[in-house]
This record gives sequence, structure tokens and C-alpha cells, in this order.
Amino acid sequence: MDLLNEQRQKELTAQPESGMGYQDVAIKLRNGETRYGTAFNAEFLLYSGESSHLLERISDPGQRSLMLERNELGFGEDIRSLKVLQSEADVSTRVRESSSSTKSSSGASDAPEEELQEEERFKRFSADANDRRVTPTGALLPGTYATTEEDAKHVKTGRDAVKRYALPNPGPAVNVFTIDPPIRTKLQRGIAQPAYGQPGGGVEVIFVNGSPNNTVTGPVQIPP
Repeated sequence: MDLLNEQRQKELTAQPESGMGYQDVAIKLRNGETRYGTAFNAEFLLYSGESSHLLERISDPGQRSLMLERNELGFGEDIRSLKVLQSEADVSTRVRESSSSTKSSSGASDAPEEELQEEERFKRFSADANDRRVTPTGALLPGTYATTEEDAKHVKTGRDAVKRYALPNPGPAVNVFTIDPPIRTKLQRGIAQPAYGQPGGGVEVIFVNGSPNNTVTGPVQIPP
């Protein structure tokens, strides 16, 4: 697992998400090798095969120091570039579980683009209060995920959000941002598919071009 420096953070925030709060990436190393993993909030990089429980430990400063001492945590010195995987077929780190449901629903990334036709609010659940997809001017970056305000009513805790939107970070997504985009904002809508041992089933929305300044407020916190 690696902590990502400012250069890598900018590299990732310039690319779309794979889901709320994370990006599935191909990692090109300086020796020419390619590895795969998942970046969280453009800050932590978990390599394929590493336990997601490392994410729970890294949020504790004492545990983080211990991880550095044990060489469980690096600083990404060997990384040359990070590229978000666009095709589900290319995502080697994301495990889709088969479902017994016969619904023909699919994820937002497979949905056609649409334009918002009337006023509607959206919510974004994040494990991080300092969500890097939300700019200091209250805008969303292009390719950012959220959900509808209506669907968010099903989420009472941060762990509910992890389950409903099939998030790979086991840390509860307790920070809730509210998004009030203007009419004609470009969106893709779909259903979060089962993944990472989570059932999914919630509505997921991609803000294709992001949202303008002063459209995002929060976060407010919900119970873990």
C-alpha cells in the first residue's frame, strides 16, 4: 500500500472515478512493470491482492506509523504513472459477483448520457471529510459519482452506504455532501452492481462534466 504525493493526487483527480470515492487503476512502474490496484480519495493506493483491512488501519495515526515501520506502507517512489481503467473488462481488481436477479439493470458507467431536465438534488457519501472530488469552490470534478436524494433516504449509516453502493473501502462513508446541479447538467444513471462482497442495488449517478461552483455543500455526518 502506498501514500500518494501531490503529483499523483493531481494525476488521479484529473481522471474519472470508478465509483464513489475510489478509482480502479493500472500502475506503470519505473522498471516498466504494470500492476493493478485501487486508489481511494486520490490519497491511498491499495495494490491488487492486498487486504482492504489496511484501509481501516491507515486512518489511525498510530497504526499508520506502525505500518511505515513494518514496510506495509510506502510513498509510491516506484510509480511512473496511474491510469484509471475505463472498461469493466479491464478492471482486474474489481470483483463482480453474479446475481440471481433477472433485472437488466447495469452500472452508471454503461448508461447513456442524459441532461437534467428539472431541479433535482443528489447526495455523495464519502469516508473522507476532505473529499478530493469536491473543489474548494463547491464544485464537483468531472467523472464524479453520487446518488439521488431519493435513493439516499435508504442510507441511515456509513456502513449502509458501503453496502448499498458496493464500495471497496470497508470504512463507513459517514460524510454526506449535497449537490444541487443546474438544469442541463450531463449525467449517467445506473444501479450499483454487487462487488467487493457488498450487495449494491442503490442508484448511482455520474456527473459527466462535474458540476459548477457553489453547487456542493457539506459534509454533514451520519452515524458509522
